Amino acid sequence: MNAPFEGLPPQSEAQPLLTAALADPSHAYLFSGPAGTGKRRYAEHFAAALLDSRLGRIETRAHPDLFVLEAEGGSILIEHARELRRDLHMRPFEAGRRVYMILDAHLLRTESANALLKSLEEPPAYAVFVLVSDHAEGMLPTIRSRVVPIPFRRLSSAQLTELTGDAVAARAALGDAGRAQRLASDPESAERRRTYLALARASLVDPEFDSGAAAQVITDAASARSAQAQKQIEQEAAPQLEGVEDARQRKALEKRIDDRAKRTARRAQMEEVRDAVDMVALWYRDLMAAAIGAEGTVVNLDLSGELIDDARRCAPGDAARAVLVVSEARRTLETNVQPALAVEAMFHRLRLAPAGS
Repeated sequence: MNAPFEGLPPQSEAQPLLTAALADPSHAYLFSGPAGTGKRRYAEHFAAALLDSRLGRIETRAHPDLFVLEAEGGSILIEHARELRRDLHMRPFEAGRRVYMILDAHLLRTESANALLKSLEEPPAYAVFVLVSDHAEGMLPTIRSRVVPIPFRRLSSAQLTELTGDAVAARAALGDAGRAQRLASDPESAERRRTYLALARASLVDPEFDSGAAAQVITDAASARSAQAQKQIEQEAAPQLEGVEDARQRKALEKRIDDRAKRTARRAQMEEVRDAVDMVALWYRDLMAAAIGAEGTVVNLDLSGELIDDARRCAPGDAARAVLVVSEARRTLETNVQPALAVEAMFHRLRLAPAGS
């Protein structure tokens, strides 16, 4: 507990605020900032320190004084917010306080947000709320006014290089610490990056390019990563079931594990699709840089030869138009559109709308 945030991505503003908060916790905090800044991991470490617990018990949701509220189907439902409110009446089982972690808090529906607001207005002395959000600006102002803001910032390429020891992964991550660590430490992630970059190249220069087949490559990769994430949660949680002899308790625990595994799988699936689309966008962004002689700003330095070849073969406006197409696809993914449809439409537009047409 002496270094509760050791090993996490550096956050020069959030980390000292949280360290100070551990000495005298307020009743509610909002961890806000872009995706990939380490908010969830900081929230879990913060909860572990508040509960004087091993981190593993927080990560597996095994601590009896931890209540985690997460989205289902793209929103946090009113019944779950009400369940949290009922739980507030339960005093701590083991620690000196109870921690209520609300992940993706911007996904609270209006009625769910109002239910949470009531909990924030009248919290028991032992309750600490930890809200985590990529889009805090979309939350109710009345909720934001009742929490201590903990801002998280995107990491620079230099910070990510220091964190991962891999300059290519750091540049390709676009400030996302999780992505940088995956690209640097997981050979399969690094190989998928090269696959997505190859699809980006082919969409402009290969006359035989098939947008449906390209989208399927990304969809299959996302499904595989989703299944892997679900399996990992189930394996990590299996020890929790050992020794649980009461049938009712075992069934309830199995359901919690299953629900968490499915949520983690859905998050991993969407994360992989976003990674893929961002890799495609990066290729065209690099292509623009090469076309105007700004090679020093190129991200994909390990593929500079291919980049120069493509810059010579493409019409001047192709890369700029492609960046716009991919940017629109990225925004579409945030509106709960089926990922496969969004990606196929992106590649279809890249193929059928050449510059100047």
